[in-house]
Amino acid sequence: MMEQKFASIPTVFTGADVFITGGSGFLGKVLIEKLLRSCPQIARVFVLMRAKRGKSLEDRLKTITDGVLFDVLKSEHPDALNKIHPIEGDCTQLKLGMSAASMERMNDVQFVFHAAASVRFDDPLKDAILTNTRSTREVLDWAKTLRKLRAVVHISTTYCNPELLRVEEKIYPPKMDWREAIRLAEAFDTPVLEMLKDKLTQFAPNTYTYTKGLAEQICYEYRNDIPLVVFRPSIVTNTESEPLAGWVDNFNGPIGLLLGCASGVVRVGLLDLEKRINCIPVDVSIKAIIAAAWKRAITAEAGTLPVYNSAAEPKKTITYGTMLYDGKVLFDRVPLSNMLWAPGGTTTSNKYLFYLIFFCCQLLPALIVDGILRIGGKAPFLLKLNRKIFDAQVSLRYFMNNEWMFETENFKQLEYTLTDDDRKNFSTDYFVLGMMEYYECAIRGGRRYLLKEPDENIDMALKKYKRLRVLNYLLRGVLAFSIAYCMYSKYLL
Repeated sequence: MMEQKFASIPTVFTGADVFITGGSGFLGKVLIEKLLRSCPQIARVFVLMRAKRGKSLEDRLKTITDGVLFDVLKSEHPDALNKIHPIEGDCTQLKLGMSAASMERMNDVQFVFHAAASVRFDDPLKDAILTNTRSTREVLDWAKTLRKLRAVVHISTTYCNPELLRVEEKIYPPKMDWREAIRLAEAFDTPVLEMLKDKLTQFAPNTYTYTKGLAEQICYEYRNDIPLVVFRPSIVTNTESEPLAGWVDNFNGPIGLLLGCASGVVRVGLLDLEKRINCIPVDVSIKAIIAAAWKRAITAEAGTLPVYNSAAEPKKTITYGTMLYDGKVLFDRVPLSNMLWAPGGTTTSNKYLFYLIFFCCQLLPALIVDGILRIGGKAPFLLKLNRKIFDAQVSLRYFMNNEWMFETENFKQLEYTLTDDDRKNFSTDYFVLGMMEYYECAIRGGRRYLLKEPDENIDMALKKYKRLRVLNYLLRGVLAFSIAYCMYSKYLL
């Protein structure tokens, strides 16, 4: 346990200016809210944001802070939102697209959190390099000019070296020189780089993890120039407790799979049921990110580069089979009111069998339902939705059919490094009530915050769920009888 001579986290952030990229993303929103709520004397929080046609930066910021995620903050610290200052910029541009006036305004920034990234697995290589790799160089180059800088946290991913099934808390050798990667992205257009992608990336499973790995190489080279931290979350999922349980704003990760199954739309999965999935709640990762920045600021160790794998230890992970089985149990308690059919289906790790089952059990029903909708004068949607589901499952195939072991000693030590006072608000303990309870909370959160279904309609959803289960059994019985009758008529009569 750290001696009390070290200042607490809120004390270290008192009067400090903070700069955040990716503030409109999943991690970024939770980071902004947590800093303002648990470090109430923080000075200014600068958030890099792109201007969008017809929407000012202030309007975009208001859209974020009007969300339920910020309700607790607004009730406890009504004036805290005034500390957020949007900065016009773009991570895909040189100097982050920031004006000289903006950079001058942020001369006193002490903490930098680089959370911006494109997490799409199918991004063209050129776009991924500019967004995930070059932006890191631009952030660090700018950070070098900050005279009061105390810590920079680069948010990476535990999967940035996906070919390694055991990942330590260290920087691994580069697959390519990051300078050359940036030069190629700047010099060649998208079609040319797509032709060379497999050779350049050494057949990496996707451009996201590859370019995040390159970004870590930049951090390694800048380690002597600025106080840096590399923070690697695993699969980031719903909040566990702060500021409200179950909050989520995207369908990425297991919650998307669970909700897809609960809706009756997903009938087949391209995955290995025996492989384990590693998830970490977003609020736990954010508390650890802030603690890592605090620790870097109070321990002046020039030239070091702490790496944190923010991942669940093996005993707190589950297999895909367990997750789906438990999901079925949870659906009995918390079904969706807008389900199209009773949950059910199968899984396979064979991609050709997956293609066949997907065509029979998802595409054909989607064609029929969309045809009925067209006849009824309504807009079809199921075929388009299934196309997205298919693309997502294919792009995730490598990750859902492999299993990783992450060393997390540095991450676990953060908990013991905290002062007694900080442990109340920044503890990195997770799945405190149990994993089954957490996933039930996650499904409820998906209902509330993604599908906009209030808890008050759960009883109605249960009645619909029971009706659809009866219909599902009847349909399966009719199909089985029809097949048996046809075989009997053809071969036995």
